[in-house]
Amino acid sequence: MKKNESAEINSEKQHDAPKAKKIVILLLSLVAALFLWIYAIGYDSTLFDRTFNGIEVVIEGENELFERQSFILADGQDFSSVSVVAKGKRSELNELDSSDFRAVVDVSQLTTPGVHVLDIKIISPNGIEATPSSTTVSVYVDEFTQRNELIEVEVETGNYVMTEGVTFVNAVANPLTVLVSGPASVLDSIDKAYVKFDLDGHQISDDMYGYGAIELRDKDGNIIDDPYVSLSETTAYVTISVTKQKVVPVKVVFTGGIFSAEDATVVTSLQTVTVSGSPDALKSIEELVISVDESAIDSKAELEFALSALLPAGVANESDSSKITVSITLPKQALRVYTVPADAITVINLPAGMTFNVINAIDVNLIGPRDAFDSIDRGLLTATVDFDRVTVNPDGSYTALAEISLGGDYPGIYVMNIPYEVSFTIE
Repeated sequence: MKKNESAEINSEKQHDAPKAKKIVILLLSLVAALFLWIYAIGYDSTLFDRTFNGIEVVIEGENELFERQSFILADGQDFSSVSVVAKGKRSELNELDSSDFRAVVDVSQLTTPGVHVLDIKIISPNGIEATPSSTTVSVYVDEFTQRNELIEVEVETGNYVMTEGVTFVNAVANPLTVLVSGPASVLDSIDKAYVKFDLDGHQISDDMYGYGAIELRDKDGNIIDDPYVSLSETTAYVTISVTKQKVVPVKVVFTGGIFSAEDATVVTSLQTVTVSGSPDALKSIEELVISVDESAIDSKAELEFALSALLPAGVANESDSSKITVSITLPKQALRVYTVPADAITVINLPAGMTFNVINAIDVNLIGPRDAFDSIDRGLLTATVDFDRVTVNPDGSYTALAEISLGGDYPGIYVMNIPYEVSFTIE
């Protein structure tokens, strides 16, 4: 009986061992889970800080600003990105990156032009507190416009030397104007645009050329240097024009082909003339030439000329007198007046089928040595009229200037160069 009881007891013990082991494992699991839960509660209930970098600052409200004030944001403004320090549960922060944050500046409510310091608003995911590294940003707004400004050349003289006879005339910029773009409030303060040209250290004997920087100034002469103002050109090509004076001799030349001025007695009221002009213009004049048709002179003449009419373009008279007189005495001559009868006058280029009738004879003035006239044959004198050059008179007659022919070779005798008019009719 004792042996059987012992066997039953051993059998029960063997049956209860796995059950106890399961209970122990279950208790250990519960304890571990409890510890994990306690750890998790403590870990994620604490707020942590995390920095997010490279968040771009975005400007909003530009359309509303333009509609309300006609202001726009100035070009070229650099709004640096910001960093934010976010505070939250570690698990939440670990799921975020910089793209989940926005840095916004609202310009819609601005009412005045110029620079404004505005707050940066950070927009972050719900429940995340974020503080930016910079809390404000400077923003420039204005009504931007354009205007053309005439460029005035400012010559900085300094130490320079003007050669004798050289004076300044003007200074011109190319281009003449510059297009200025920028804030209306700044452009309204512009008085003039200038380009500087420095003559320091130069010896000036001719026109000068070069580039100069264009700058804007207000009415007080202060330079306007605004980063939001731009110019269509930053430099201009400057021409400094000068005039020079020059003394040139007076020279009389004969153009009639009968005598040379050296054969006659020629006296002028001025032997030299002082002229002025640009260096290039003065290169074209080495002497003041007075042309005289001696064939229109009857042995003696006194002629008067305006000096300005004798000078080439771009050259001015600087003499005390505005006129010059020329007295001419030709070599000893005789004047003879010979008549060309009407029947010795012919008309050339007359249309076919037409005939002409000369109304008047003409008197021709001949000049030459007295003894030369002894050999002249008056009967050989003729006159020719070109029908292509006639003038029709109100009475239906025709008038033209005749060309005279001596009809032979008579050295020293010439026809005085005066008009010889012939009247005739055509049938």
